[in-house]
Amino acid sequence: MTPALARVELLVWRPANPRDPGDLAAGWPEVLQVRAGASPWRLPGVALRAGEPVRAAAARVAYAVGLTLPARTRVLSAHRQPDTSGGPVRLTLVVDGGWVVAFEVPRSAEELVPCRCQPTTHRRRWAHAETADPATLDALRAALSHPAREESQPR
Repeated sequence: MTPALARVELLVWRPANPRDPGDLAAGWPEVLQVRAGASPWRLPGVALRAGEPVRAAAARVAYAVGLTLPARTRVLSAHRQPDTSGGPVRLTLVVDGGWVVAFEVPRSAEELVPCRCQPTTHRRRWAHAETADPATLDALRAALSHPAREESQPR
């Protein structure tokens, strides 16, 4: 059996129209991305620990970026990536982190922000959904496929 590594990433998005988060007439939402040092921009995430529930891992991610998981949390997409060099299979689960309004998370593209996953300091940015990777777009489509409700907004 091939070993597997699992990662849980949190999709937090900012709608173009906060009064109607599911409305795409004003454009696609932006998604929160982070990076440490020179690593690539990606959704905030953590490695899933052995025996850890996915919701608990997602709560760790939310805590690290200064948010609380919404009451209605769900896995939006799962992506399996086999390693061609015989290494472990990588599984990424994207969890619904809900949507936020502009003032709740810093907007600056290169702003260093305090991170609760010390000692690392991460940069944050809001990226246009059109520039996101296919896994993020799949997750965002799933989040938007159901009408947004107040309980889908993190506190």
